[in-house]
Amino acid sequence: MSDPRLSFGPELAGSASGSAVDALDSLEVVVKVGTGIDPTATTAVAALVSMLIRLFPHTSLSNDAAVGPNPWGVRRLSELQAALRSVIPRAPCPPEARFVIGVGAQVSGADIWIGGGDWTVRLARRPQVVEACRIAVGLHAASAQAVAEAMKVALGPLGLIHVPLGDELVWNLLDYRLGPAPVVDLARELSSQVVFFGAGSVGSSTVGVATCIPGLTGTAVVVDPDSFDPKQNPYRYPASLGTETGPKAMWLLGLLKKAGWSATGFVGRVGQWVAAQPTPGIEGVVVSSVDTVAGRLEVTDALARTNLTLGVGGLALHLQREHHDDELACPFCQFVSLDPPMSQIQARAAATGLPVERVAQLELRNEMLTAEDVAVAVSTGKVHPEQGAELVGRRIDDLLRRAYAEAPVPVAGGYAQVSAPYVSQMAGVLATGELVKAAAGLPLVDRRVDLDLSGMPLGVVSRRPRDVTGRCVCSSGLRRRWAAKLYGEPWTTPDPLTKSSLLDFEPATPTPGERSTAPTG
Repeated sequence: MSDPRLSFGPELAGSASGSAVDALDSLEVVVKVGTGIDPTATTAVAALVSMLIRLFPHTSLSNDAAVGPNPWGVRRLSELQAALRSVIPRAPCPPEARFVIGVGAQVSGADIWIGGGDWTVRLARRPQVVEACRIAVGLHAASAQAVAEAMKVALGPLGLIHVPLGDELVWNLLDYRLGPAPVVDLARELSSQVVFFGAGSVGSSTVGVATCIPGLTGTAVVVDPDSFDPKQNPYRYPASLGTETGPKAMWLLGLLKKAGWSATGFVGRVGQWVAAQPTPGIEGVVVSSVDTVAGRLEVTDALARTNLTLGVGGLALHLQREHHDDELACPFCQFVSLDPPMSQIQARAAATGLPVERVAQLELRNEMLTAEDVAVAVSTGKVHPEQGAELVGRRIDDLLRRAYAEAPVPVAGGYAQVSAPYVSQMAGVLATGELVKAAAGLPLVDRRVDLDLSGMPLGVVSRRPRDVTGRCVCSSGLRRRWAAKLYGEPWTTPDPLTKSSLLDFEPATPTPGERSTAPTG
């Protein structure tokens, strides 16, 4: 059987990807934890270990510490290995190289160090301070970036395209600039009203990080049609124990309730949930991580006041905030220029080996793959026989070869896609930071941040205008009138999530000897 950390096309036998597996198995990753780190901050270290342990079977801790609330149900770092034993790959040989990640300024003898705190991300070649934390999203982001560095060390020699860490990275999730975060005050209680559209690797990572923040609660709905795949999902879902079964929405519902949220789950598509609501519109914040064009259209049709759209492809990700009836992009604007539906169906038929008529049924009726469908894909060489049984009862999108939170590594005959749970985790960290801002009355991202974890954050945000061809659903006069009726005229009603400016906040005071890298001018 193939290694669950990898996916590859039918042209690659399982042994052809052995070099990528060997590279992961031969690297020992040691996490050296400093003393005096508070439990909220230590939870970010637990997330670091949770990501590493799914990729590198020779992952170890050098120190123990108490952990705050977390999705794995552990009380100390030392309990993680036992809790996550179902997702630890088996390595037949001892490691040949060592990579050490230090946490905190007291630690010596590491290759890289992580630090930071609530909003600030620190990653460097020298010891870094771990601040006392209230939410620790900056430290969570530093942990995800550290796993990316470990992957670069392991897979870079095989041809993984990457830019390694230089001397130091200082970045923050408050204004996304390259520099320490501005100083803000956070209330002890942070109450949110959230609808999660999608419970896959990104949606589950968002919920997982959110449950690590003491005092962050509220009301939540989780909407997703899929069930957990215990063979593949655990290696891409950092919040998973690897023992989950059944609908993903119900899994996340349980995590939220355990963390004190008032939550409900819906097993079905976004459009089905929207149609079942008694009134149009969604107050609060929608966190959308759906990964199909049809799903993006259904999200747009939900007419939410505020969307946070998360997208992942390979090692790249983006977070974009959207509102209805303004002059910036809606969740569907970037998809209106795609080929007509019939052209898409024909392209998918060619990619999967299925007849056009059958692809149309799967697409337009939202049917699931049957054993006969998978047998056709195997017989036409579109999918490896080892992967066939896992696809029965799943969506056609799961049959297509797409790199979702995976690192492409050249191997003999093509590319192996290596699981990259740190990409999903980083997306979840960014989304959770935005939920905290919304709960605290702080301005949200204005309007989009893009990251590529094969490199380093650039410290910029961007704004994408809405589609002006008139073909996007957000151009509908009826929909624009509904948005105005629900939320007020956009040209006269201030955006409640940008009611203040980060420029008004007091800038952070650098520690002695520290040089700010924030842009000027």
